[in-house]
Amino acid sequence: MSVLRILHLYPAELGINGDAGNVTALVERACWRGIDAEVVRHPVGGVLPESVDIVHIGSGPLSSQRAVLADVQCIAPALRDWRDAGIPILAIAGGWQLLGTELVTADGERLAGAGVFPTRAQLGAARHVGEIVVRTAQGTVAGFENHSATTTLEGAEPFGQVVSGTGNDGGQTEGVALAAAIGTHLHGPVLPMNPALADRMLATALRTELAPVQQTESVDRYAANARRAIADRLGVKL
Repeated sequence: MSVLRILHLYPAELGINGDAGNVTALVERACWRGIDAEVVRHPVGGVLPESVDIVHIGSGPLSSQRAVLADVQCIAPALRDWRDAGIPILAIAGGWQLLGTELVTADGERLAGAGVFPTRAQLGAARHVGEIVVRTAQGTVAGFENHSATTTLEGAEPFGQVVSGTGNDGGQTEGVALAAAIGTHLHGPVLPMNPALADRMLATALRTELAPVQQTESVDRYAANARRAIADRLGVKL
């Protein structure tokens, strides 16, 4: 692979809560290891590249979701093909809702999603805002959630189990994991806060293990301190 290509979907519409920092983290962690990375930003009505190595979609309010919905439905086949090919996909909150099978608004309107994830999100009146800690198969992650959804996993595995916070269903499961694709409510942004997850995505895309380097060891200590501070505020152990 000469250049690592990261597809960033709808950065203008779906980028609240610092989610664009996930793309920055992937680029920087690749470059620190001598790997060239290219970010392809896909706007509404844009043409997808023929191939990508990682896909990212951030979050946004319902108005922004509506603004990109038709384009999401248009590119859905390509996204599903990339999922099936094992391309890492990271979908955050509102972006994840669009990549599920269906998003139901608080008024009962049903919006068809891309079908990348077998998940269904029901928006409600109450917002779930606060810090969250989740145990995953790859370790414990921490971040910040800000959503009004109850999300049902229809045959898929969760990303992890909630230690403290709301997650998908009021405190049991968080996110979804399917092949190399992850949907999650975690902001923060999640990858700078949990750099092991970023490295896992990079390693999957590059098909190789990634060793720590001086720059990653330095910033990872800051991330560990941030996760520890969240756990301490919530009164839980990492």
